[in-house]
Amino acid sequence: MRNPPRFFRSFRQSNRQRDEYVSPEDTGNGWLQRGLVALREPDYQTALHCFEQAVKELPDVHAVWYGRGMSLYYARQDEAALDAFTRAGQLQPVSHLAWYGRGMTLAEMGREEEALAAFDQAIELQPRSHLAWLAKGMTLVNLQRWQEAMEVLNAALERHAQTAHVWYGLGAAYLQAENYEAALNAFEQSTLLQEHFDLAWYGKGLALMQTSQPEAAVSAFDAAIEANPQGALAWFQKAEVLMTLERFDEARAAYDQVLQCSQPSHPFYTQAQRKLQEFEAAETDEHP
Repeated sequence: MRNPPRFFRSFRQSNRQRDEYVSPEDTGNGWLQRGLVALREPDYQTALHCFEQAVKELPDVHAVWYGRGMSLYYARQDEAALDAFTRAGQLQPVSHLAWYGRGMTLAEMGREEEALAAFDQAIELQPRSHLAWLAKGMTLVNLQRWQEAMEVLNAALERHAQTAHVWYGLGAAYLQAENYEAALNAFEQSTLLQEHFDLAWYGKGLALMQTSQPEAAVSAFDAAIEANPQGALAWFQKAEVLMTLERFDEARAAYDQVLQCSQPSHPFYTQAQRKLQEFEAAETDEHP
């Protein structure tokens, strides 16, 4: 199970700065504080506007460039985000956050080896931060380096065991390594920590399928869909399980949802479309 595209953007940092007084004046610090508040909401368009204003007044402040980088990252402007994180690192060479942001962006750009190097720099600067450990682990999952991923993600758990995304990453690694019971346990821990985490429910459903628990798998995919009704992956896998249970009407409806929730370029779109055509062909044969 390769991580869905832009996995990292599906979660927000857990180390947001505490709420502070936001200056009503259009000063550099006022724009900076407004940008930080907008990042927390999250309102990335507003955040980006604020940091763009702040950088005019405070061009040599690390926090401004880091905030600008995060705003650009979530706006999917990867090249500009990378430049912003690089500038933040130049202004504050010991900033583990600058390296972390750089690594996240590089990972999203498909430059995984560079991302791993950036996460290693972040970890060296701040070994206690679970964020860089988590991001490094998920990058290793994407590279299908399962054993390394499990080691790194377990290191993340040692630093912060109450993080749903760390458990999710560990579950993904176990799932790919075909250790299905361990994967199931990890995904369950993830959903306990974050009830509406659709990717964790989706992973749990896959693990339940592999351990021959189809009814429970359907329930897990339903939970994923409840958390993210537009999740075509969960709709498709739910349909596949329903087919094995011979609940054909429900399966047909789920395949139809895949088409409603995705574009033709989606990996499961064509497969769902083919399944629906098979249903139609079967009806034609029954009622010529």
